[in-house]
Amino acid sequence: MAKNSAQSVWDAEEDDEKSVSSKRSAGALWKSCCIGFSIAVLLAGLALAVITVLFIQVNPQTTVTTTTSTTSTTTTTTTTTTTTTSTTTTTTTTTTTTTTTTTTDTTTTATTAVVLPAQCSSYTTNTDSTRNIGYTSSSVCDSSTFSSLGVWVRFLSPAGTSIPTVTPGISHCGTDAAGWYNGAYPSTAGSTTTGTVCYHWSISTCDWSNSIQITNCGAFYVFLLINPPVCNLRYCTE
Repeated sequence: MAKNSAQSVWDAEEDDEKSVSSKRSAGALWKSCCIGFSIAVLLAGLALAVITVLFIQVNPQTTVTTTTSTTSTTTTTTTTTTTTTSTTTTTTTTTTTTTTTTTTDTTTTATTAVVLPAQCSSYTTNTDSTRNIGYTSSSVCDSSTFSSLGVWVRFLSPAGTSIPTVTPGISHCGTDAAGWYNGAYPSTAGSTTTGTVCYHWSISTCDWSNSIQITNCGAFYVFLLINPPVCNLRYCTE
């Protein structure tokens, strides 16, 4: 039984080998046919090409192709208009000539030495601030201050430097009836003027009066004063 089984296996393997060998033979035959067919096609193409060349050489034909080219030329004319504007400038030059005339005036000043009178260097100074026109507190008089012949007096600050030329009013200068000079001062150095001193009382600006002298000493004035007529009268200063 074992022998028969082995024989069967060998028979099967032999059949298989035959089948594989048969298939291989068929594939090789098919491959050979394809190669032969390809070679035949190539040869047929080559033969056709040779025939075509021979045919063209036997029957030559000339083909002339004429190409007509039309060229259009467009001419554009550009006209440029140039406008020229001329500007004329007129310059007017005005020349002004200024003539300067210099006039030289020569002034000759003759200096004359002024001889001042003795009272300009010999006087009594008075600095009593109660004589000033701004003082209104006390009430005294000059009835015994100066002599009847007169004394040359120069007034200095804080009294003032001169006798006022307008009335200061009553109850000023430390008195009841204030004395003021009713006249003009001398204007020339070294000159002396005689004038009147008035005493303001009540409604009268010159209720009493007396004469005095004033000398212009150049830089200051001196006064020749006498005792007033009554009391309470007083010379004012400013």
